[in-house]
Amino acid sequence: MKEAGINTEAVLRAGIVSFLEGAMLFGVFHGDLHGGNLLVQPDGRVALLDYGITGRMGETRRVAFLRLIIGGTMNDVRGQVESLKVLGALAPDADTDQVIIDLGLDEAPVDITTMSATELTGELKELTKALLAHGAKIPKELMLFVKNILFLDAAVGAFAPDIDIFSELTAIATYFATRYGERIAGEIGVDHANARSISPA
Repeated sequence: MKEAGINTEAVLRAGIVSFLEGAMLFGVFHGDLHGGNLLVQPDGRVALLDYGITGRMGETRRVAFLRLIIGGTMNDVRGQVESLKVLGALAPDADTDQVIIDLGLDEAPVDITTMSATELTGELKELTKALLAHGAKIPKELMLFVKNILFLDAAVGAFAPDIDIFSELTAIATYFATRYGERIAGEIGVDHANARSISPA
């Protein structure tokens, strides 16, 4: 791709944005991203192949998923736990306050911008173990979403090894807030001004 003059950073950025748009705003996304299912065309556009595995969410689950992702950017722990209940990861009658306490989510949030990739991965593993110990299940849509995120994360090394991942996340969050801020605010029930200030940190 580089020999053909294609901007691989732009390809990676477009892949992340389109993946998130599909999942959060339309409830459908390719469920098996890997090198064999992607074709970069001469003009830099990415074609997706093989839709044998596709993530699909009805409107209720899609909005819950949107609330889960946006809640992470706004440190809305209660909203995230409630979203996990709607998605089926936690029992519908689970005590939200107790779950927050049991998982240690009532403590001051960790600043991920100060963590190494290894430390961040370790934090995610510990949280996953705590969730499973709490009786949580991993819905198919979440499993596919996480799998794709891991692929896109690994692609950074090949496509954009010099990229500042946190600056990139901020740019992507700004894109969503600018283009879809009003829609997102309406769907998850937050003030539009807050939706426009979404930040991954």
